[in-house]
Amino acid sequence: MREPYFEGTEEEQEIKLTDYINIILRYKWLVITIFITVMIASFIYTSKAPRIYKATSKVLIEDKMSQNLLFSSFSSKATSINNNIHILKSIPVMRRAYLILKVHPHYDNLPIKQSANSIEYLKSNMSVDTERETDILIINFESINSIEAKESANALAYALLQEDTDYARIEFRNSREFLANQLDEKDRKLRASEEDLRNYKLEHGISMLSEETQELIRQSSELGALLSEAESELEVANNHLSFLQKELSTQDELLSDINSVLTSPLLEQLKEEIVKNQTMYVNLLIKSEYSPDHPEMIALNKGIESAKLRLGEEIQRIITVKAGSSDPLKYRSSLIEKISTAQIDQNIKDSKVTSLRKAVGEYNLRMSILPDTEVELARLERNFTINEKVYSMLITKYEDAKIAEESKIGNIRIVEEAQEPSKPIKPNKKMNMIIAFVIGAGLGIGAALLLNSLDSKIRTFDDVRRYVNLSILGTIPFIHISEQDIEDIDKTIQDTETGTESLDIFKNQMEARLITSYAPKSSASESFRILRTNILAKKKKEESLTALITSAGPKEGKTTIHSNLAIALAQMEAKVVLVDLDLRRPMIHTLFSMKKENGISDFLYDKSTELENFIKKSQVPNLDIITSGYIPPNPSELLASKRTDEALAILKEKYDYILLDSPPVIAVTDSMVLAKKADLLIMVVKIGIVDKQVIKRAKELLDNIDVSIAGAVINGIHPHKYYSRYEYNYYYFYYYGKTEDKKKKLPRIFRKNKSIS
Repeated sequence: MREPYFEGTEEEQEIKLTDYINIILRYKWLVITIFITVMIASFIYTSKAPRIYKATSKVLIEDKMSQNLLFSSFSSKATSINNNIHILKSIPVMRRAYLILKVHPHYDNLPIKQSANSIEYLKSNMSVDTERETDILIINFESINSIEAKESANALAYALLQEDTDYARIEFRNSREFLANQLDEKDRKLRASEEDLRNYKLEHGISMLSEETQELIRQSSELGALLSEAESELEVANNHLSFLQKELSTQDELLSDINSVLTSPLLEQLKEEIVKNQTMYVNLLIKSEYSPDHPEMIALNKGIESAKLRLGEEIQRIITVKAGSSDPLKYRSSLIEKISTAQIDQNIKDSKVTSLRKAVGEYNLRMSILPDTEVELARLERNFTINEKVYSMLITKYEDAKIAEESKIGNIRIVEEAQEPSKPIKPNKKMNMIIAFVIGAGLGIGAALLLNSLDSKIRTFDDVRRYVNLSILGTIPFIHISEQDIEDIDKTIQDTETGTESLDIFKNQMEARLITSYAPKSSASESFRILRTNILAKKKKEESLTALITSAGPKEGKTTIHSNLAIALAQMEAKVVLVDLDLRRPMIHTLFSMKKENGISDFLYDKSTELENFIKKSQVPNLDIITSGYIPPNPSELLASKRTDEALAILKEKYDYILLDSPPVIAVTDSMVLAKKADLLIMVVKIGIVDKQVIKRAKELLDNIDVSIAGAVINGIHPHKYYSRYEYNYYYFYYYGKTEDKKKKLPRIFRKNKSIS
């Protein structure tokens, strides 16, 4: 027998884009359903999702970055911007922002009013960005209320500004508070001296002093006032110097006490991570198979550098929080500079106080020689004048301190206030629908590909080539006989008084799908003629051909194909016999409206009979039928007997084509027995019915007995679904589909009916 033509092994099959397109088209309703479901879900979510508004304010950080002495790999990132971001997220700033919002006229209508924790609400809805290569901090706030988004973004910006300004004014605030205390004390002294002077004049009846005494008192009072003023200034200088020295001591303790910085749990975790990765890096480095450019070594090195970066940022954050400054080293340097200036100022004021005290002492000595009454009055006059001048001086300095405090600004200024957003940023309808489109299409196509990969059925011609490596001898379309056609035939039979036997035969052929007989010009009949042509090519001249058409499993249409092929062969005036060797579930007699009794099994069982006695004429010229006969208990043994060989030898002498119908290969061994006796073995593969593994197993069984399959007949196809433009008979199906589908079969039937009648 001829070897089958192989299209290629499974590994050699080329995956084409059209294969994926065909899979998608096969599961198009699943793809469309998933796609529409995702799109509808996205539309509903977008419609019901709350509208989120976003407002943005901008602040400028004017101080420069500090140098980090721990790790140079991230020093460029440890800028004051990062420190101010941590300060912005701190509780004091959040509390300030909340207090600013609380006084807003629309506060009662803002969502923050309903929140359980206002501080956490602000922190969770705030985000901070930076503009590249600038010192500008971008404060974003998102809310379902556009007014709240605007006011919260501005409140956070002003809270950060106030926090920075308050810290910058701490030195001036200390001086102002000290002067306020001194002013209260001098006010009490002024009132007391004024009261003492008035009481003394009333008690002693003295209201005027001599001009010489008054001049002495005036000069002494001026020196006393200058001394009091100098002493006050010295106290302010001493207080200022003490404050600066205390601040410097605090900074020195912070910077010198490393343990106070390194006690953070996160720092401990980062240190352990660095040590662990470094240890692993060294251990791998000593191994010969690991070089510094090994991917694992590079990954470890990146992990170490990343941990160092986070460690440095955490240390900078802790120092910022503890030191109260975004740049502790710079702040300490400024403290030292201020202390030096304050020390010099204190020394100058101390020298001034010493010289004034000496001058005042000389005037006191001159006043001591005055009469007792005038001395006491002069003393009281002088004390009152001194206290009055000192009080006036302190008021002036207090006001100057207030002005200096108010005029001091920090390193932060507002660049741009947030504006009320006109439209929400979320949900982004356009983006959501684009994402839904991509996800829906992806899920639908993915589901189709998944189902296709899980589908074990033969679906396409390529599946036949790929999984069973068989050439295709023919493609048989699905033969559709509608119930309406059968009803019309029944009605015609009932309305016809004569010729009912011929119409009954026609009806039976339609029900049996013997389309090559009742519709020889149909596209389906042409597909059987194509199969016939391929079989003729395998027939040797002047010799009969025994063909066995079988299938891997049941219900694949092999009997229908047998019958139509037999009719097609008979139509070219060749002698054809169709033998029903399916001795388990015979069907040939049903298709041709015969009785199965007196068939091939009777001949095989009874050796005294002649084969000619079991050959039955069909309604088709040149086509004879041998039915199955009674169902024997041992079909396999009968088929394997010499009697079967004798029957086939007899038939070869009388017929050009002997077609053998048999059970499926997987079900029983009958087909394998007959395969050794036939000249040609054809496998029927029904699309969507047969399992890939089943047909591969059937082929393996036939290979085991050294039987080659001549090719496959694909049954049950829908031409518009399975044929591409490149298939050789696409245009045929297209042509017949455009012409014959528009015709009705019943008019032809009625014409036949008229001729019969």
